[in-house]
Amino acid sequence: MRGALFGYQVDGYKDAFVYNGVYEIANAPIKACDPQWKLSPTDMDYQMTFGRQTITQAIDAAATSVVPQYQTISQLPRFSCGNEKFDVIGVLIYMEEKPRTVTTAQQKQLSVREIVIADHSVEQPLVISAWHDLAEVDCDSLSPWSGKFEVVGFTALKVSAHRGFSLATTMSTSIIRSPQGERADGLKEWVGKHRRLLTDMQSRVVDVRKSSNDKTIKKIATLKLKKVSFPQIL
Repeated sequence: MRGALFGYQVDGYKDAFVYNGVYEIANAPIKACDPQWKLSPTDMDYQMTFGRQTITQAIDAAATSVVPQYQTISQLPRFSCGNEKFDVIGVLIYMEEKPRTVTTAQQKQLSVREIVIADHSVEQPLVISAWHDLAEVDCDSLSPWSGKFEVVGFTALKVSAHRGFSLATTMSTSIIRSPQGERADGLKEWVGKHRRLLTDMQSRVVDVRKSSNDKTIKKIATLKLKKVSFPQIL
């Protein structure tokens, strides 16, 4: 079940929870969820609410952080059931320069920004859609990205059908600019040995995105030039 934090609660609970942590939560009333705040049709109709009487306690009080369980792109399932989430690490080869605004069926406006990463396990790069606040400041911290090939970690991503197969951020996602561990070190070493390969891949991705944007702009311009004609009434 999902819980919702509003206003001052966001900062108040910022350090209270860690991803994959296990907690006991008391005095958190269960209320109906406003449909406009549902992120997908599969979300539950109810959510926990946190108030002044709410008490949270970590099951393992000694645990202060959870190490991400990074997977390679080739290890990701092409289809995911339920609420499965995945930690991924990769080389940043492309990111949209600024967020886009999309409107949902409920007429809610959301910010989204596409990121493309690659690794040694596959030839095809992976698209990650960053939503909400992550599309703003968190993505801005990754700029400038061209030619740098930084290794970046992402936690709690979900499988999406966008562009055939991709991943999308969730409310639990963190973007880790300087990931640690064996996988991160191995990927950094791989980058050092394959910069030419990554440069070619980056060029192809940028060309495809630029071509797609140009076609969209031309299509809009063409539609604006067309005159609407009405049948004559005899």
